[in-house]
Amino acid sequence: MDISVPLGTFSDLIDTAKALASTANERELTEAERTKVLEAGASVALAPPGVVTHIGGTYVPLDHLELGLRTAGGGWRAGARYQLLSQERHKLDLSAGVAVSRFAYEFPVSDIIGIVSLDDFTRYGLEIPVTVGQHGSWYRWWMGPRLMFDRFSTKMTYLQPAIGSLPASETIASIKGTSSLLGAQGGVAVGFRKVFIAVEFTAVNLDSSATMTLLSNKQDIDVGGLVIYPGIAIMGEL
Repeated sequence: MDISVPLGTFSDLIDTAKALASTANERELTEAERTKVLEAGASVALAPPGVVTHIGGTYVPLDHLELGLRTAGGGWRAGARYQLLSQERHKLDLSAGVAVSRFAYEFPVSDIIGIVSLDDFTRYGLEIPVTVGQHGSWYRWWMGPRLMFDRFSTKMTYLQPAIGSLPASETIASIKGTSSLLGAQGGVAVGFRKVFIAVEFTAVNLDSSATMTLLSNKQDIDVGGLVIYPGIAIMGEL
């Protein structure tokens, strides 16, 4: 289970969009203001707050080779890892691999920004996992870089509420872009016999650029920031 809580500049962007959503009930927003609201909607789509449950499994068809599949909500991830070094021979364990993923969902952006709706958000990802570590009878530790690259596309609809004699109107924007997650992760687990308690910490920089087409005009938008993943788990070995 993953819990996402966006902070920092993300929160400032959402607060600005909420303020503009309230203003839209009093007057018609300018194109620049509508662009800010849609940029906030794009931020929500890239790093949505909420709880995501997922389940996955791995299988080892050959020595040192692992194949894995994971599903979460409207998405899936398939990957493979190969063990390059083993502790028994090289004093360290080292593995590297590759994974691809696809996620498609319609996050209820309108619950956060009342005048924007999100349609057909689709994201394709490429991940390159590299992990080094050691293990003993009562401990495990691991660390490595975190590298992930995404390509995404979506459509958003801005709804201008009716004001006085002015009827409600809609503005549709399409957004296409790429994002990268570059950083590092590390973890440690301690336990007895077959049961271990593990903690893991990941910190990456999200760098995302996109092109938004609004009213036949194209505009570049940048969405980014620091992403932190603390994690805790109970691990059992059979």
